[in-house]
Amino acid sequence: MKFILTLLFLSTLSLAGFSQETKKTGTGTLTQDKKYSYAYILIQGKFLSRRLKVDVDFGDTPEQLKDGRQYSETLTNKKSYAAILNYMVESQYELVQTLDYTDTYSGSGGTSGIVFIMRKNKE
Repeated sequence: MKFILTLLFLSTLSLAGFSQETKKTGTGTLTQDKKYSYAYILIQGKFLSRRLKVDVDFGDTPEQLKDGRQYSETLTNKKSYAAILNYMVESQYELVQTLDYTDTYSGSGGTSGIVFIMRKNKE
């Protein structure tokens, strides 16, 4: 009987020792740890023109408002959506999502522009 109890004790002890394996994980490589700055870019066509009107929104602080106006002025009157994307990629932004901008007037709706949501790594 002592032999069986000793064997049961040792097997329980060894199983408990092997079942508690812990692993350390690095915290700097996960995407949740990265901080991003986002840009909301509304692009609409100008009336009777092939040029585009661009409105860039970085946020509501005075610094972000100033940067948004500068980007808007630079990107307005471009003729291509790709030119706008290329300019933003050169500024270290990456495209996150593209949306249709719809406008409703007197019950008839339609796409009147495109919205690019872009982000930039803050590090």
